[in-house]
Amino acid sequence: MLNAVITDADINGGEPKIMSDFSRYGSRGIILNDENLSGMILMTANGFYKLPGGGIELGEREKDAFVREVREQTGLSCEIICELGTVEEHKGKSGFSQFSYAYLGRVRGDAKKHSAAANERLLDCSVNWMSLEDAAAVMNKSLEMCGDYKMRFMMMREKKIIDYVIDMIGKGEITI
Repeated sequence: MLNAVITDADINGGEPKIMSDFSRYGSRGIILNDENLSGMILMTANGFYKLPGGGIELGEREKDAFVREVREQTGLSCEIICELGTVEEHKGKSGFSQFSYAYLGRVRGDAKKHSAAANERLLDCSVNWMSLEDAAAVMNKSLEMCGDYKMRFMMMREKKIIDYVIDMIGKGEITI
């Protein structure tokens, strides 16, 4: 299982600092279409990509939050193929920590049509379908180009999830 931890040391170097409490809990992950292409969300405003996902609402189960976030951000229904594990983000510089549950899901219905919720359209986000290898390359390039502290945490988190899935598929531990 994925059990990743990201700290300021991963962003700026130095000693890692783990915060004692989490500020936010989230669910996120990879969605695949029938051609096993990953739906990456392009944030048009900055040109960077992210995986579908977001915060868990009060009383909501982690899995339900992932399915809801996929629907809100892409307009698509999905079912969870497997649980991948967790990613912790400890942003000491901003005093914020996040614990994310990661999933691998498959979309149901027309995966080529994007019909995101109104709030996602306001952010000018769109879904681009690409191989997992291309998704990893996009995240690597984004990490090289991005200097924003908070955004780098998000990109590292997404990259860890993508790399983990690619590795597990290669080992035959995840079948898609």
